[in-house]
Formats: sequence, structure tokens, C-alpha cells
Amino acid sequence: LIMRYIKHIITAAVLGLGLVSCTGKFEQINTNPNKNTVGTVQAYNLFEPIFYSAGKWSVFFAYQYAGPISGQFANTKNYTSTAYIHQWNITESHFQSMWDDPARYGYDCYHMITTAQKHSDPYYEALGYIFKAYHLSNLVSLFGDIPYTEAYKGPSEGLKTPAFDSQQDVFGFLCADLEYAISILKENPKPSYGGLDTMYGDKCEKWIKFANSLKMRLLNRISNADPSAWGKIQEMVNNPADYPVFESVEDQAVIPYSGVDPYQSYFSTGNITPDNFKNYKLSEEVVNMMYDPEKKYADPRLSIFGLKSGKADWKGTVPGSADSDLPVVDKDATHLNTNTLNRNNAPSRLLEYSEILFIYAEGVQKGKLTMPKNAKYYYEEAVKASVQTWAPFAEYNEVAADEQPVSFNDDAIATLLKAKFASYDAVAAGTSPFATAEELILSQKWLSLFWNGFEAYNEWRRNEYPIISIASGTITNDHEMPTRFQYPMTVRTSNSANMAVALDRMGGANDMHTPLWWSYKALNNGSRSEHVYQK
Repeated sequence: LIMRYIKHIITAAVLGLGLVSCTGKFEQINTNPNKNTVGTVQAYNLFEPIFYSAGKWSVFFAYQYAGPISGQFANTKNYTSTAYIHQWNITESHFQSMWDDPARYGYDCYHMITTAQKHSDPYYEALGYIFKAYHLSNLVSLFGDIPYTEAYKGPSEGLKTPAFDSQQDVFGFLCADLEYAISILKENPKPSYGGLDTMYGDKCEKWIKFANSLKMRLLNRISNADPSAWGKIQEMVNNPADYPVFESVEDQAVIPYSGVDPYQSYFSTGNITPDNFKNYKLSEEVVNMMYDPEKKYADPRLSIFGLKSGKADWKGTVPGSADSDLPVVDKDATHLNTNTLNRNNAPSRLLEYSEILFIYAEGVQKGKLTMPKNAKYYYEEAVKASVQTWAPFAEYNEVAADEQPVSFNDDAIATLLKAKFASYDAVAAGTSPFATAEELILSQKWLSLFWNGFEAYNEWRRNEYPIISIASGTITNDHEMPTRFQYPMTVRTSNSANMAVALDRMGGANDMHTPLWWSYKALNNGSRSEHVYQK
């Protein structure tokens, strides 16, 4: 990994990512009364816009892109440009947005880092590195090779066309950034201006856990491609004093919103109307993983994710269906729950405790990790943690007069873990819808990442679980879930030579078929879900 002096590599302006255009989104969400002009503010002036925009980014992209693309839900009614994303009909403007936003937020973090360095404010310097790693990990996971060592070096340094670093190197740089942030926080620096951190209350030990947990996520992402990644995770497990990670749902990175302007979630009042929200329907994959129609039993989280259509039973739609099939597959489909999700005070999740537990379960099940307990234990604890994370949303749930409120207590979780779609023991008994324990663990992990940025999409490409039924309307991308996103027009026009080098290194064209280095498709020369769903 790069040594600590990596902090001196990245300098200057946002133009260095070669094309980060100002889309206006950051200015809209930057509601701090201090105008963030480079060189005129303190690092703490930059923290709140970076902190709250990370939460808004996570929810916006889960709702707009990741959920529909990864088959968790689909906008099947409102025929706008976003309505066709579940058919993998993704346009140039979408590519530009998905490139610009993580890159621009990465620059905002860089600005906080350099400002903190200028004013000797190590606390906010460390937090800048953590959030920069978070945003640029999304950029590299969506597009592949990106500028990193030459990123943010602008025309003032004579650099207009930064070179692209390989995915392999970027993941190393990101881990190095996190390690450097942790080394700062271990000195327990005090913020120059406290009380702004509503997630961890300015507690360095909590931010250290977040940074280590984010590092573990990145190591897990590349673990199928890089055998050394599991060894690094094992080192973290073996040395919890040196590498503390999340140990409970109280540790996880969840951005709170009060609902009072400017501290509102992406779904601020009037942003997305309830009627428009109901155009988004849960998929068959999600409903089938959460509901047993024979026993009329539902995972308690299902009532948080969706609302039944009238008196109809829980039913999922088929993402990717041709328009002509939608009236049939969409009839009585469960839509997203506007009462629980579409709120201006709904918290936004960046990284959960359950994700760490699913990593443990996967590692033990595959024989990659040596842990005190077996895979079943960590799997069941992961499901429990996910349910506990969603439990507070039940306060806003809609309950019909003839229905009882859904319970999220320990008894309810125990019942869930006996349901055939969630039971670890059912796999061995042959009564599970999942063929192997690995498929169960990784499918349930995909489900737990609902509404969490691009994580469900990233996780699906890593393992291709659950098996997705590919519908006939996905002709735009030849019936294949996008394996990456295309470099947008601004990159193609102003940094084409370096982009060409990156594509040659990745071994494919600038399209949605070239697999990323760490993905199942790249490592297996093909995909699991090659069949087309015919209604």
C-alpha cells in the first residue's frame, strides 16, 4: 500500500478528474450559511455539507439507479427517462451524473483535507480522508479505472488530462487513505469546532470503527480477485484492538436528519410525491425472499420496504419487462412504502453492522476466515442486525384497521430465521429456495443492502446472487445486467487518450458489457443469470 505521504499526492482543482462538471446538485444541497469558496473557510465549515450530502447521495442513487438496475424494484408507471432504467436503458445524462457526483464530492473532501492541513486541524483532515475514500470507492466500483494519483491536479499545474490508475491500484490507495485517517484519529485529536457530528458525537473511536469497517468492505469487494484480501481481513479479525470494526447497530454509519431545513433527507417535503413514489414496485426477487404465500408469513422488513396494493397479497413485479407485459406483471404489485421511506427525516445508511457480519459469514462458509463461531451464527446475527436497523422505521408504517402492527422483537427475528426463505438449516434439509449456504448468505446480504447507495448493485456483480430473472424488455443491453457504466461524454472528449489506455487495460470497450476486475463475470468468463424471463 501507499505510505502515509500519499496525502501530498493529490492537489489543486476538481478539473483534474478530467471532467467533473458542476451539475448544480452540490450547490443545491450545500445549505451551510458559510459560502464554501476555496481558501476562505475553515475545515469545519465544510464538514456539514460533506456529511449530509453523503447521506443524500446514498439514498438518491439507491432510489434512482441501484435499486432498479440490480432488480430490487422498478419504476413501471411514470414514463420518464428513469422509468426505463429497470430495462437497463441507461442514457448519457445518467452516466454523466453517476460520474460527476462521486468525483465532485471527492473534491469537496479533498478541499476539506487541504483546508484542515492549512489550519492544523487533524480531526477534520481525518474525516475528509474517510469520506473521500467512501465517494471514490463508488466511482472506481462503477466505472473501473479512474484518475487517482493525478486526480484534482488542474490547469494551474499544467495538467489537463490526468492518467487513469488501474482498479487494483485504486483500491490500494483507498485503503491507504483510510489507514492514514485512522492513524490521525488514534491520537484522539479534538475538532476545532465541535458539535457538528450528529452521527458519532465527535468520538474518534467511532470514526475509527467506520474507517476500518469501510476498509473491510473494500477488501471483501476485491476478495474473489485478490486472494490476499481475505488474509488482510483475517489480520483485522485477529487484532481487534488495532483494527476495531462495527460491533453493534449503534456503531454503524447512519446519517440522521431532523427534517428541519436544511437538515432534511433527499426526500424533503414535496421532492417526490407519494403518487410518484408508488410508481416504484418491489420486484419478484425481493418479495419471494421475504414472503411465504403458503404460510402467509412475511419478513418484518417487507412492511417497511413496501405497501400492498389494496387488499391484494404481497406480490412483486418483474423488472426489465417489455412495456407490453407490464399491465400483467405489474397488476397488484407491491409498491415502495412512501410512509416509511419517503420522509424528510428518514436516516440514510452508508455502512451497516450487518454488512460486517455477512462478511464474517461468507468468509467462514468459504473457509477463508477462522472465527470463533460457525457461518450459521454470523449469518443469523447479520439478519438480526439488519432487522434491528430497520425496526425504527416501523413508527411511520401504515397499519390497516384489521391488521396488527408488525413486530421486530427477538421472537419475531427468531421466527424469521425459521422461515424457509431465510433459514440456514433449510438449505441442508433441501427445503430452501437457495441451493447452497453461500447462495443464501450472499442473497440475503444483497437484500440487506436495500436503499443503501450502489451497494446492492456492487454486491450483485461481485457474486451474481441472487439469481436474477432477466426479462425480455432488457434488449437495450442485450439482456445482460450492466457490468459497469460508460465513461461519460466529457471524459471521452477531453481525456480520450488516457481513457483509451484504461479501456485497453480493462480489456473491453466503453460500454456496459466490459466486466470489472473483481466481478463474477470477469473471474468466470460469464454470468449466472443468462436466461430470459418470458411471461
